[in-house]
Amino acid sequence: MNILTMHKQILYIFPLMGLLSFVSCTNDEDPILSNATGEIRFSVVDTTAVEITTKAPFGLDVNDFEVSLSRGNESVFSGRKYGDIAGETITCSASDGYVLTAESCEEAEAESANSGWGQARVYGEEAFAVVAGESKTVTVECGLANSSVEVDFSDFIKSTYQEYSMEIHTSDAPDRSFTLDEVNHSYKTAYFNVGESGRTLYCTVNLPGFEKPFLETVEMVPSRSYKLMVKVIGEAGDMSASLDIAVDNTLQEVNEPESINPYE
Repeated sequence: MNILTMHKQILYIFPLMGLLSFVSCTNDEDPILSNATGEIRFSVVDTTAVEITTKAPFGLDVNDFEVSLSRGNESVFSGRKYGDIAGETITCSASDGYVLTAESCEEAEAESANSGWGQARVYGEEAFAVVAGESKTVTVECGLANSSVEVDFSDFIKSTYQEYSMEIHTSDAPDRSFTLDEVNHSYKTAYFNVGESGRTLYCTVNLPGFEKPFLETVEMVPSRSYKLMVKVIGEAGDMSASLDIAVDNTLQEVNEPESINPYE
């Protein structure tokens, strides 16, 4: 069985060469800033092709990434396009508690884009301190932040049935439901935001002649690519369905088949 999946890729955001003067950390009117300062530099580098500094996974352009800088509960700047601020140097008040973040899209957009199917979200953050009189670089490692789900059906199903489908949704958001079938399963991918505690995916397979749909759950973890393969084994009158699960291109789980009599 050939199980395909999306490969997880990592984007590295290394020292960004600063910001424009209007977001300078040395603004005397900002109550969070002091007189002692240090310099921060940033740049964006894809370590798979160092000479190409704007390459990113999934066809993303790092110049479109939004970067934000904060110190404690105070925002120094937010929502700036990397392409607009690259190549600059900033001077910030000496202090700890700075956090730099970079993301390809916001978390909500990661599920609402593409008519609700969602999109890949690349995100990273790095906490750092600015030391008085010191010039330093800051490294932010960005990687895939959400999880994706693709579905495929065995050659037997494709050759035997004219219609077949799987419906998927998470336990906490049943209204955000997707159906992958004989028409769209080859090109559709659903994206889900998954926290550290995980998220349960409900899967319902419908095949002609099976009065009882095949039900299965998948416990998703963050930043993974899932490929679900539906199979039918056995002969008429003693048929069963099963679901193989590949995570990041590795077959992680082969569920025991659930006996289904198509004539019941």
